[in-house]
Amino acid sequence: MIAGSRTTNVKYRRLVFLAVLAALAMSGCKRKEAEAGPPPAQTVSEAEIAAARNAMTQKMTAIAFGKLTAAHVGRRCVVTARTLEHADPPPPPLGMVRRMGATTIYSAEVHEVLPGGLKIRAAYPTSGNLKITEIPKADIQSIHVGD
Repeated sequence: MIAGSRTTNVKYRRLVFLAVLAALAMSGCKRKEAEAGPPPAQTVSEAEIAAARNAMTQKMTAIAFGKLTAAHVGRRCVVTARTLEHADPPPPPLGMVRRMGATTIYSAEVHEVLPGGLKIRAAYPTSGNLKITEIPKADIQSIHVGD
């Protein structure tokens, strides 16, 4: 009788063990796409954007895109533009890009003035390499250039 209850006890333990394993396996099998979903749209008020831009452009002069020339290359600038759908890898240096919902504020140097847009650059602090970003003319909302 003892041998019979021992085999029943082992079978019962195996069954419980398998049930626990199955429960653990099923709890980790959720679809991540369904959980995460699309990121919520960030809404930033115009007042917050204006305050950030004003803080970044102290002692800078606003300039129209049409008035930019090769003489401005190498000067500090702050460009407010519509947020682009994608970013070119590698990621920009810290402080170059500030995304505020549908608006992005760039803080960099003028790299090149093009008929259809503006190229700006910022240096990576550790490597000395440059991140060059092109902003289409149609997306530019304002440009401020340092003296």
